Order: sequence, then C-alpha cells, then structure tokens
Amino acid sequence: MVPRELASLLAQADVAVVQLTQSGEIITATDTFAEQTGYTPETLRGRSLQSLLPTVPERLEAVLGGDPRATNATTAITVPVTITTANGDTAVFDGYFNRSSPDTDDGIIGTLHHRSEPPSMAASRPEWSGPHGTETAPAKAFAALADALSDGIIVLDTDSKIQYANPAVERILGYTPHELVGSSKLSIIPERLRKAHLQALNRYLETGDRHIDWEYVELPGQHKSGHEVLLGISLNDFFFDEDRYFVGLFRDISPRKEAEYALRDRERQLNQYKEYTDDILNAIDDVFYVVDADVSLQRWNQRVCEITGYTDEEIASMHALEFFNEDDHESITNTIEEVFETGHARVEADLLTKDGTHVPYEFIAAALEDPAGNPVLAGIGRDITTRTEQRRKLEASNERLEQFAYAASHDLQEPLRMVSSYLQLIEQRYSDELDTDGEEFIEFAVDGAERMREMIDGLLEYSRVETQGETFEPVALDRVLEDVVDDLQLQIDESNAEISAEELPRVSGDRSQLRQVFQNLLSNAIEYSGDEPPAVEISAERDGSMWRLAVADSGLGIDPDDADRIFQVFQRLHDRTEHSGTGLGLALTQRIVERHGGEIWVESEPGDGATFVFTLPANTGDEP
Repeated sequence: MVPRELASLLAQADVAVVQLTQSGEIITATDTFAEQTGYTPETLRGRSLQSLLPTVPERLEAVLGGDPRATNATTAITVPVTITTANGDTAVFDGYFNRSSPDTDDGIIGTLHHRSEPPSMAASRPEWSGPHGTETAPAKAFAALADALSDGIIVLDTDSKIQYANPAVERILGYTPHELVGSSKLSIIPERLRKAHLQALNRYLETGDRHIDWEYVELPGQHKSGHEVLLGISLNDFFFDEDRYFVGLFRDISPRKEAEYALRDRERQLNQYKEYTDDILNAIDDVFYVVDADVSLQRWNQRVCEITGYTDEEIASMHALEFFNEDDHESITNTIEEVFETGHARVEADLLTKDGTHVPYEFIAAALEDPAGNPVLAGIGRDITTRTEQRRKLEASNERLEQFAYAASHDLQEPLRMVSSYLQLIEQRYSDELDTDGEEFIEFAVDGAERMREMIDGLLEYSRVETQGETFEPVALDRVLEDVVDDLQLQIDESNAEISAEELPRVSGDRSQLRQVFQNLLSNAIEYSGDEPPAVEISAERDGSMWRLAVADSGLGIDPDDADRIFQVFQRLHDRTEHSGTGLGLALTQRIVERHGGEIWVESEPGDGATFVFTLPANTGDEP
C-alpha cells in the first residue's frame, strides 16, 4: 500500500495525484491535478473519475472494478488516459494507478503526468524493495509517485540508512539515487549538524519527542560538491511490513531565501529612507501634513504636535477641520476642493490648538497620489503671527494716511479755488494795464492751479478706493466694457480707434471701480497710440482660481525698465505737452485691482505696443 503519511507530503508537491475509492469516486485531488484539468478540488471531490473520461480504458476499468479476492484483477497499471477538462477540451495524461489491498480502506492512488511534461526519470533510480528483498506493488506505487516529483524524496530506516532516493535528489544535492541508496543519511547532512541529528533520532525513537517541526522546517543540506544548500523539509514516519521508516520531502529554497533577503534588505533601506525623510520633516519649523480625499490626516510631522498640543495618537483619530474654528471651515473646505481640482492652492486661517489658542497660519498645498494611486493633499503650514501683526499695523497706518490724504486734499480744494478765482479776477479787471508778459504770467498761474485741482481730485479718488468702495456683487464684465466704450466714443471716433473684445466673464466686484479700470486702460491705449490709428484687443483666460484679463494695444510701447514706475503715484513717462494726464491713472487702477484680490502688470517693448494684464478671482461656474 502507499502510506497515508506520504499523501500529506504529496499534497505539498507539484504533481497531479488523485485518491479514489475502490469504485473510482474521487476522495481528494491535489491542486496540480485541479489546475491541469480546470476543476477545483471541491468540485472534484465525490465525483467519479470515470465521469471525466470520454472512454475508460479496459485496463483501468479492471482496476476500478476488480475484486482481487475473487479474481485475478490487475491491482497496479500504467495506462494513458484522456480527461475532459472543465472548459470542454481534452488533456492526455500518462497515468499510474495502484489499488490497495481489499483488507484496507486506502482505496486507489493515481498519479498522472501531463503529456506536455518531461518523461519520467524512473530509469535513473534503483527500485525500492520491501524489507525482505521482494519488490511489491506498494513499493512500485510509491516509486512511481516519487519519480514524478520535482521535490526530492528520501526514505530512511531507523539506522539513518537511506532506503530510497528519487531522481530529483541529484538536481538538488548532486548525488544520484544509486550513490545514496544504502548509504547513511549523514552524507547529506553538514558535519556540524550530524551529531545533533543522531541525538534527535535516538530521542524520538525512545520517547517520541520531536525537537523540530516535522510539518515544515528549514535546514541546510550537504551538496556533493561540498557547499551547503538551504532546504525546506517536510518529514513523516510510517510502518511498512511492521518496520518503521522515515520519509522526507525537500526542495532547494536558496533562490527564495535570496529573494527574501533582498526583499528584507530593500525593506530595511526603505525604512531607513523613511526615517531619514521623517527626520527632515521633523527638523523644519513649518507644519507638514498629508490628508486624503475625506480630509482625514494620513501623515504629519512632529511640529504639528508641538504647535497644537495634541499627541500623535490623538491626531490619528482627528478630522483635519477640527484644527480650525467653525468660521473657517467653509474656506478650508473650498481650498481643499480647489487643490484636488487645480493641483494647488493656498489659504490663511487660524490654527486652533488644544488649549484654544488661535495661531495665524498660511497653508500651501498640492495634489498628489499615494502609493496605491489614491488622491491625497500634501502641504506645509507656516506661522504668520509676525507677518499678520505687521500687516495689521501697516493697514492701520495706511488707513490713517488715507484719512490724512483725504482730509488734506479736501481742505486744499477751497484755498486753491480762491487762488484760481482771484487770478481770473485780476486778469479781467486789470487786463488793460498788463503787458504781454503779465498776461502770460497770469495764464501760467491759472493753468497751474487747474492742474493742481486735477491732481487733488485724483488723490481724493485714490484715497477713496478702500474707504468708499461699494460692496462686491456679481459683475458682468461684458456690460462694463460696453459702458466704457460708450463713454469713450468721442475719443474713439477722433482717433479712428478699433476696439475688439472676446467674451468676458462674470466676477465678484465693485462695478464702478472695475469700470474705472477698463476706462483708464482703454483711454491710455488710445492716448499713447502714436501716429497710427489705435488697435486695442481685450481678452480673458481662466488661470486656475483666477481670471487673467489683458488689454493689448499697438501703440508706442514701454521700456521694461519703467514697467514698475508707471504704477507709482504721479509718475509720468511723457511731458504734458505731448500727452495729458495727472500720473494717477495707473496707480489708481493698480489699487482697484489689488482691492479685488488681483495683480496688474505690463508686458511691452518700445515700439511694439503694450499689453496690460490683470487678474481677478474667479467665481465657481462663471465661464465667459
């Protein structure tokens, strides 16, 4: 018979084996048999082998249906069989079937070799006979099964003498089966372990105590060439004709171990790299964080704990919004959505600590993917307490300056009006007594007073941008531009200017101030057009969370060195005799744009025209 203990070893080997009842019903099937036929071990269990065969060979039928007690029926055969696979195809196998004694309940063991596999190496190994020197059917069955294995198998007696070795042993340890059979197992055990092996064997024979796990253990084997081979070994013992034997199934696990060592080394390197990056992140003064799409914190540096007063364990269970006042939740949520939509964003908000302290912070974040491909947000937060305080002081100072400028310019209006009136009165009453020089002097004085009045009016308007601006509301820039073109129609007609515009978006802002922006830029484009009729183009383009608007002309152009100076108060690039103006128009335009949360700049070269570009915050869904 084939020992049951061997079946547990075969289950770990890459060979197709089925265990059948005396009538051919499948009791168990190895995974290899299931894979080669397309069935699962579960669907095979309880099914008759005959149902898988389009035609049952007569010799196999004799084994499956024979009764050795009543006939001379064959008990062990080798026969080709054709099996119908799960998908309806057929596969041809060389099968070896062994029927046990009817006095036992072990049934029939069948081992099958797919015709696409290499032929058996049975000719390279010696036959294993029973203890009395007679080769038996069970011994043949065992040998047929063992020959099919890619794993090595050896059978020992209680004296550690090798009784059988299959052909795979030569590939693993370098010894042929003929060299091993009849020799001591010690020949394939490293010398340093031989004494321990003999002691363990004797202890087991005396007490039944196993000092290692027989189901699976990793031990070195001694190769014929002298080097050691790391083996994965499964062991068992069995009785054959009342004699005890030990069977071991083993395979060379050196490649797997090398891969494990490489993986372990790679894991160690990754851990070191993580520790290195953690050290870097913990060394910076800014807070670092990573949140997922649900706004749950996935990673943070030690600075987060230091600033907020929470422990790592507490932070791990917190939602990111818990670090902010409810008043800031909407802006924080909108910013997070913006990051996932556009790839990056920034926001200022007070970080709320565990003890209730509010710390002003600026957060800058970018959208990334984690190793699993899930979207995450990574960013840093910087304490802007000092900057916020400086900004508050600057805003207070600017407010006082605005109030002063407004008061001063307002108070200058009356005396200036008086000077201008009296000069005109002198000119009217004493014109007969004034010579040409006197009349010219008075004319200069009146003209100077008028220019000063214009400058004071401009300064008043400049100071009112913040203090007397209207509440922001949705503004259609197309309508604003239409109104400006109507206001400038006389100037447009006189200069033969051509104005063209793309469709412009809706934004949130102060309508009258935005109208002032377009009026100043269009008026300048016409004024500084040179000798050719002006051509002005207005366009709009979405740039992330901002609208980018441009007013391009074909005029005189601007030296890049003057690109910043033209936005300063009372700065002019041309003499009043060439072009009129107070020098406040672009400064006023810049202040209005900045009040709306945008920026303005010029792109130009002398003689190539100028393009004034300004940005305004975009409202969600406000497309042009």
